[in-house]
Parts: sequence; structure tokens; C-alpha cells
Amino acid sequence: MDKYEKILERQFVMNDAGKIDKIRDLYVTYSPQVDLQALKDQGFLEAVEEMMEPILDKFDDFSPEVLAYWAKRGMVKEAHGRDDVMSWTEYGQKTGYYWEDPHSPMEGVQNRYKMWNSFVPVSAFAPENKERKYPTVVVLHGGFNPISIIDGWGFVQEAARREWIVIVPALELDDLVDEVLEQARKLYPVDERRIYATGFSYGGYMSGTLGNKRPEVYAAVGPCGAPISNNFCEKAIGPEPQPPFDGVPRALAMNTYMPVFTASGNLDGGRFPIWNARDREGNSFAEEMIKGINSWARVNHAQELDPEEVFAMKEKEGLSEAEKNLGLPLPADCIHTVIADGITNYIGDLRSEDGIVRVRIMCEMNMPHWPTPEMIRQMYGFFEHFSRDVKTGESIYRE
Repeated sequence: MDKYEKILERQFVMNDAGKIDKIRDLYVTYSPQVDLQALKDQGFLEAVEEMMEPILDKFDDFSPEVLAYWAKRGMVKEAHGRDDVMSWTEYGQKTGYYWEDPHSPMEGVQNRYKMWNSFVPVSAFAPENKERKYPTVVVLHGGFNPISIIDGWGFVQEAARREWIVIVPALELDDLVDEVLEQARKLYPVDERRIYATGFSYGGYMSGTLGNKRPEVYAAVGPCGAPISNNFCEKAIGPEPQPPFDGVPRALAMNTYMPVFTASGNLDGGRFPIWNARDREGNSFAEEMIKGINSWARVNHAQELDPEEVFAMKEKEGLSEAEKNLGLPLPADCIHTVIADGITNYIGDLRSEDGIVRVRIMCEMNMPHWPTPEMIRQMYGFFEHFSRDVKTGESIYRE
């Protein structure tokens, strides 16, 4: 067995019912359209193995081995709320939205408790740093993924490099995330000016919701692995009952910016190029994608996309590879190509009226529904430019 086969055979816990998958499943079983040979030749498999190391062949995310992994990277991992039972009956009576219990002792475990994990830089516990505040990222997992999966998605590794705090709630509803964040503020030196929200898959949807509903809290958001749209999976009863969002970003009433970064693979749900975006059933989703992008453009005082121009790109000749694959009619200086870990990434920027990029869209080539190390690097690099005035709510940009 060569080194690539060994990587592909490594296992991890995929969902909170304890289902075990292999790396191979991500790039073959669930996504047969992926060019696996290219991932081998370009060195990407080594990069994804390194990113996922804390969850590979380790089925207890608080084992001594896992805690030692984070300690070596200067992070203290702690668990919270494991015995704090979530009262869905009370929540339903208050909101009118009810959790649909799967009636399985294993499935939906994390929805039964107000669990959350924290990753805090070791330096935050040093007496000499008692006045120091730390940028904080709220990271949301995907639907029915365990919160342990965040350990292997790259969010914490990059935060460790930057000395940022990471908060990982099990329950992803916006009001429950508020509760977790309040607890974290009491325990850790959270920099109130620099709180960010991100997530992948369903967690991507929910981080977008946080950006739309809580612009006074978050300095920027990063909904990834999910369409950048205002279609927010609203439902009165379900595994993640979502209180309604009226589609009007709160930042508009506050007259403030809400910077946003989003990334998806070109093989993740058919989201790129934008003019050819498709939903799970194969129906055109392009108009919804354009509406979603334009919603964020309005919030950030950027030029909105003209749908006719977007769809006209399908027949246009002389387009660059970045333009073809993004499907965004943007000025040349707003389109970039970044190659990292052997993967080509196309990035499209929407500039605000003051010339600052506050909307960034990234397409990862030959990538399925799974995070990449470069996705996190690019997103955190985007985040670090933005902070929030906690008194006025003003969005602040710095070079």
C-alpha cells in the first residue's frame, strides 16, 4: 500500500451517531467526479491529512492524545455544558419552533445538551497577559456532524497560529449561540471588537444568519460550503428548527457594513460558475445565488451584480479561467488566482464605494463538500482587516 492509499484509508467520526468514514469517502464515494489522481499528484492529500490529523483514527476528541496535539500547538481545549440539558419543550413554547427528536439514543446527541468546546491560546492564562484581549472565532459545524469534527477542519489550527480563541457550539441557532458566547466572555479574554463567525455546510448557513441578524456582535462572517444566499433553511419542526429570518439584513437599519467571505468547491453542489449554479435536484439556483450576493453587496455598499451580465458570460468569448469558473462579471483587478496545496482557487472581490473589499467569494477547483486549509487561511486573512466598535456598532477597517 503506497502512502496515498494509507492516507485514503484513515478513518474519522463523520456524524454524531458515530458513523465512521474514511478520507477516501470524501473524494471518491460521495464525490466521484473528483479527479483523485490530480489530488495525489499535486500534494493535496498530504495537506488534508495534516489538517485532519487530530480526528484521524482517534474516536475520543478529548483523549490524552488529542489534548496533547492541541497543547503542542499552544491551545488549551476545554469542554462545557456536557450536562446542561436543552429543554426543547421550553424553547418551542417560547419561539414556536420545535426540535424533531430522531428517537435514537445516538443520533442527534449534541442537540440534547447545550454543549460547546473552546480552544484558548496558552498565553491567555499567563499572569503577564491578564489585560490582553484575543480575537475570537465562533465556528459552527455541519448538520449532524459532531462538534469534534471542527478539530479536523483547519479552523483551530489557523487560529492557533494567530493566537485566536475558537468557540464551537453544538447548538447552532442564533439565540443559543448568543448564550454560549456570553458564557465564553465570562471565562476567557474575548476581544469584543474582533468576534467573527464562520462555519461549513449547515454551519455555513448559520454563520450567514448570524451575520445578517447580529451585525452589532460580529466584525465579519465566513459562511462556507453553503450557497451565499438568503435561503436560510427555515422550518418550524426539524432537527435544527430555525426561527424565521425576514431576509432584511439588520446591518441596513444600523447603517453599518457586514463584511463576508465565502468559499466552496466547484464540485460542491454545483455552485460555480454562478451562472450555472444548481440545487440538489439539479434545478437552476443561479438567480437565488445572485440575489444572495447582491444582498451582501447592498449591506457593504458595493456594486450589485446585473443578472443579465452574469448569464451572458455563458456565451462570452475570451474569458480568463478565473472568470469562466467563478462566473462573476467583475473588473480585472477584482479577480485573483491563488494556488495552494496543489489546488487552484479563484477569488472574486466586490469593492465597497470607498474601494475596500468587503465581499469576497472563493471557488476551489476539483474540490467537493469539505473544507481545505487554504479556505481557512484566506478567510482569517480577510477577517483580520475588520473590527467592530462595541459602542456605536461601526465597522472598522485596517490595512
